[in-house]
Amino acid sequence: MKKIRRLFFISVPIFVILMLFTYLGIFSRAEHFFYDDRMNKTASYFSSSDEIVLVLVDQKSLNYAASERGWKWPWPREAYAEITDFFSSGGAKSVAFDMLFTEPSSYGEADDKKFADSSRESGIVIQTVFFDRIQGNTQHWPDSAPKPEPIDEAFLSKKILDPAKELPGIFPIDKIASSAKRIGNVNSLPDSDGTIRRARLFYSWKDYKIPTLGIASYFLGGNEDEGLPAELNLRFTKSIDDYLPYSAGDILKAQADIRAGRESELHPEDFEDMYVFFGLYAPGLFDICQTPVSASYPGVGIHITLLDNILSGNRIVKTGFLINALIILICIILSGLPEIFSEKIKSRAVSLTVNAASFVCLVIFYIFISYLLFRFGISVPTASVLAGMVLSFVSSLAVSYIVEGKQRRYLKNAFKQYLSPAVIEQLIADPSQLKLGGERKEISIFFSDLQGFTSISESLSPEALTELLNDYLSDMSKIILDSGGTIDKYEGDAIIAFWNAPARVEHHARSALEAAWACQKKLEERRAEFEKRAEGRPFKMRIGLNTGFAIVGNMGSVSRFDYTMLGDSVNLAARLEGLNKQFGTYTMCAEAAKKQAEESGAGLKFRELARAAVVGKSEPVVVYEIMDEKTYNEKKALLDSFDKGLKEFYAGNFKEALNIFAQNEESDPPSKHYAEKCKLLISQKPEGEWRGIWKADTK
Repeated sequence: MKKIRRLFFISVPIFVILMLFTYLGIFSRAEHFFYDDRMNKTASYFSSSDEIVLVLVDQKSLNYAASERGWKWPWPREAYAEITDFFSSGGAKSVAFDMLFTEPSSYGEADDKKFADSSRESGIVIQTVFFDRIQGNTQHWPDSAPKPEPIDEAFLSKKILDPAKELPGIFPIDKIASSAKRIGNVNSLPDSDGTIRRARLFYSWKDYKIPTLGIASYFLGGNEDEGLPAELNLRFTKSIDDYLPYSAGDILKAQADIRAGRESELHPEDFEDMYVFFGLYAPGLFDICQTPVSASYPGVGIHITLLDNILSGNRIVKTGFLINALIILICIILSGLPEIFSEKIKSRAVSLTVNAASFVCLVIFYIFISYLLFRFGISVPTASVLAGMVLSFVSSLAVSYIVEGKQRRYLKNAFKQYLSPAVIEQLIADPSQLKLGGERKEISIFFSDLQGFTSISESLSPEALTELLNDYLSDMSKIILDSGGTIDKYEGDAIIAFWNAPARVEHHARSALEAAWACQKKLEERRAEFEKRAEGRPFKMRIGLNTGFAIVGNMGSVSRFDYTMLGDSVNLAARLEGLNKQFGTYTMCAEAAKKQAEESGAGLKFRELARAAVVGKSEPVVVYEIMDEKTYNEKKALLDSFDKGLKEFYAGNFKEALNIFAQNEESDPPSKHYAEKCKLLISQKPEGEWRGIWKADTK
């Protein structure tokens, strides 16, 4: 409940701040980015209307007109008359020219008349008007132009705020304007970044309601005004090329072929009931704008897209202010929930991982939903929601750290000097463990000691000895800790460690034995350096390992205690470390550790050394020397010979055993020690029944 109240007090201020930022437009640029990206990612799901035809003046058209007709740019109005005649004869619904014929033709009045006559006779031509403060030249609708509808109550009820209402207009010349069936507005509605994402269906100018070029085409096709919105968020296809644009030159050539009685590649009847748009797309003639799908989109494409959206019903609906606010609030709350539901996870590292993973999944899910909804025509806020989610998540973690981290920091500072990091984490997760006592648990135990350390310490200054010892202990400790082990303590040059407590280690015997061998290999790498620093004295380490049950836990006084281990298994590991001396070996383990390591797939090999009766143990223990596979293969013949000798020794055949061990005593310390033992037993026959036991008389 406390965390729920905390989440509430975090969520409300973040929500208020986000709504203020949204109102101030701070997220506008980021929202535009996500809007455009969703438009691009979903554009391929939509195809262009097969009722719309796009005709463009491209470079191919300019080349045709210059070479075949002798026309330089600007073309004579006769060219547009021919294009109008071509589509009119085929029964097209409309031909909308996204061009402004503001000056009489340079080819003479007769040229204008040809275009005007063709337009008037076809009854399907739409000319354009553009409202602009700088270039506009009239405040009055030309008497010769077809009159638009007057503003009515229905239009006023839409409460359109129109910046073009009082701007001067740029109209076609009277002859062209009077011949048009309708006049369409080509003003665009860019957002603050200059990108066109929406379109106005009508513009109010003076007392008139003027349709845009796409809507003028819609009306000329026999459609009504009913049900049309005031403004539309455009749904773009992937490219203007989706409308399969025709070259104006191809249309002119087809019309010329028809008039000359030649076979034409294009046929007017193929364009029956089509909405035709005519625009410019040649170098130097570009009428371009920026849209979500292209930074250089033909201006005529805006009007085509508007008409396409009206005809197909494919459009984008943005969620309203109240719905946006609700979405933001819900996402803010959800982003803070992982911190609440993870409160039972004891490990802080695991808790943070779970929280982060949950948050990332929530973010990915919301982004996926926003793109999916956009696919179906619904645009929800994205940038503001993601900002709220990040703020909520980060704030929840920060507040949790401030409120709950005090105890964590206290524990770390109090115990970092004498407890392993794993134990500290366990105590942080469960402070109730800060009491005396322990538990019986199977662990793998590690004891190590440096051979001849006393002579090394006597030959070095305190500073040099400390530096050398610290370097050595740091290397060995890193290997142990990296393998999941816990450092119990350091006793001078000795290292005492164990695995499977407090943190569970699944294959602890394997981890312990592999770590021991890795320590030996690391020491081998640095031995030359260490021996040089030790005034030339040998620098070798003996390790004893065992696996068994022991008592592990916090042991000591009420005011000061360590996390350590007690038990016979621990004592045996310590004895095995010392037992190495009697065989000339450096890494020895008990049978229990060897067996478990092999069962878990350890990449190690073993040589049986003895049935050893160590000090403090009544029953003998089978002990083994540890080595890697490479070493094992290199010494295979020697090890096989040693094994034969050991069997003879176990059987009490000391002379036969001596003969075998003597073969390798110069190169193999265990063979040398066994040869000496056999000589002793030959000269001093053992009392009682022989059981093949090597008695370790010293620790």
